[in-house]
Amino acid sequence: MLYLTAICDDNAADLNDLSNLLSLWAADRGITVTIDRFPSAESFLFHYVEVKNYDLLLLDIEMGAMDGVTMAKRIRKDDESVQIVFITGYSDYIAEGYDVAALHYLMKPVNRDKLFSVLDRALEKQKQNSW
Repeated sequence: MLYLTAICDDNAADLNDLSNLLSLWAADRGITVTIDRFPSAESFLFHYVEVKNYDLLLLDIEMGAMDGVTMAKRIRKDDESVQIVFITGYSDYIAEGYDVAALHYLMKPVNRDKLFSVLDRALEKQKQNSW
C-alpha cells in the first residue's frame, strides 16, 4: 500500500521530526509512505494545484502569511476525503479544526505514541473510504 502524505511546517526542526516519526510509523506498519515536505502554506498550495491525491496532511497552524486553518479551508473546497491533522504549539485554534473536519489536533512537542495512534486512525479511515 502506498500512503501519500504531506507535512507543512515553517519550523525546519519540527518538519524533520515529523518526517522521521512518520517514516518510523510506516516502517512499523509495513506501509510504503511518500512524504512531501513544505515550509509554508503557500508552497504547499502551489504544489497542490498539480497534485491533489494526498491521503494525509500534517499541518502546523501558526506559519507565515497564511495559517494552517486557512490553508485547510482551501483544501476542503477541492477534497473532502483527505485526512487533516493539525500539529501546533497553540491550543487557541482547536474549535476551528472542526470547521474543516480535522481528524485530530496534536500539541507540540509531539508525543510519538499519540501521533502513531492518530496515524493508525487516519489509515483506517482512508481504507474504509476507499472501499
